[in-house]
Amino acid sequence: MAEPTTTDERATGSAVPLWRNRPFTFFWTAQLLSNLGTQVSELAIPLTAVLLLSATPTEMGALTAMEALPSLVLGLFLGVLVDRVRRGRLMLWCNVGQGLLIGTIPVAALLGVLTLPQLYVVTFAAGGLALAYGLAHTAYVPVLVAEPRQLAAANSSVALSDSVTAVGGPGLGGLLVQLLTAPIAVAMDAASFLVAAVLQRAGLRADPRPAPAGKGAGGLGVSLREGLAAFRRHRGVVALTMAKAIPDFFHWGVMALYVLYAVRELHFSATTIGLIAMLGSLGPLLAGAIAAPVSNRYGPAWTSVVATVLFGGANLLVPLAAGPSWLVVALVALGQFLGGLGVVYLIIVRTTMLQQAVAPHLLGRVGAVMRLIEWGPGPVGGIVGGLLGEALGLRAGLVILGLGGLLGVPWVAVAAARGRLRFEDPDTGPPNARPCPRPVA
Repeated sequence: MAEPTTTDERATGSAVPLWRNRPFTFFWTAQLLSNLGTQVSELAIPLTAVLLLSATPTEMGALTAMEALPSLVLGLFLGVLVDRVRRGRLMLWCNVGQGLLIGTIPVAALLGVLTLPQLYVVTFAAGGLALAYGLAHTAYVPVLVAEPRQLAAANSSVALSDSVTAVGGPGLGGLLVQLLTAPIAVAMDAASFLVAAVLQRAGLRADPRPAPAGKGAGGLGVSLREGLAAFRRHRGVVALTMAKAIPDFFHWGVMALYVLYAVRELHFSATTIGLIAMLGSLGPLLAGAIAAPVSNRYGPAWTSVVATVLFGGANLLVPLAAGPSWLVVALVALGQFLGGLGVVYLIIVRTTMLQQAVAPHLLGRVGAVMRLIEWGPGPVGGIVGGLLGEALGLRAGLVILGLGGLLGVPWVAVAAARGRLRFEDPDTGPPNARPCPRPVA
């Protein structure tokens, strides 16, 4: 719950600065720490499969699919759950669960019993907890930041913290894999989740109560229909979701092939892969810093079109990179930079629109619908990527997947041309949806 305002602040209409909002600060710090570990692990787990277990392209596709599968099979159920429980506490236990699950990987490696099926199970289960955390997080930020005008800044701050860890995490992950082996790097991620849970518990205040009867407490089918209807009413959010979901599908395929291509075709070391990811992560860092001022000055419409082009087309630079080794590294890093810049900008704009236009008791379910659309096809994308790499070769598969990412551009371009991508005016209400109750602390 947000810090109470003073008499002077109420009189002048000013809001408590984010840095003085103690619950938000604890939440932000805990997320910063857990994300640092996650960035290490996102590189270390695939490298564990490639270097320690000699995974094939098809097996890497299956591993990538396991990360997205929870959105397909659990997403809608978790959306209903998020709208019925205390979200802050749910997020805390999600951190604990992820720490314990991921911690089994280095333990199994130490005992010499690590297998690909274990990586599949852990990746799926941890992905389910991460999904629940993400849905609760989107719904919880408007509670911590009760002033609607601060939502874009709050979402940018969260994205900025994610990006800061993305800058240092992959480089640290590559170095840890090089010096201490991949399982030890994974152990760092497990520890970060547990420490983040302690920090979150220290800053936890009274959670919002679960939705009362009539607001998400009906049957599962009724609850899901309410969430789907609320999502469809805001056509700008629908367009941004499709503009992200289509490139996401092809990006899952790229993820299935990227580490194999980097190691076997480009002959990158683990340290080089980490360095590229670190340089590329400056894109999300930049997006977190500029999203609020850029969208406020130039509007979220056509800037989102540009962001979609960057996100959708950036993967083409990976298979097209050629020349001296330094140029190849630079082009691959540039692709990650532009893709990260585009997708994080889209996420910030869409999250702000969503939080302004959708009633608080529906945010979990609407978020679940969005995740189902975006990540639900991810397992298929990962498997398709693996099969393309197996059948056509890694480079040809990456080219096809990179071209497919551009198919999301028409969705956001049409929405921008029709005036559907606008932030809510706090005085007049949402422009593209029926009036909804404003988020309250």
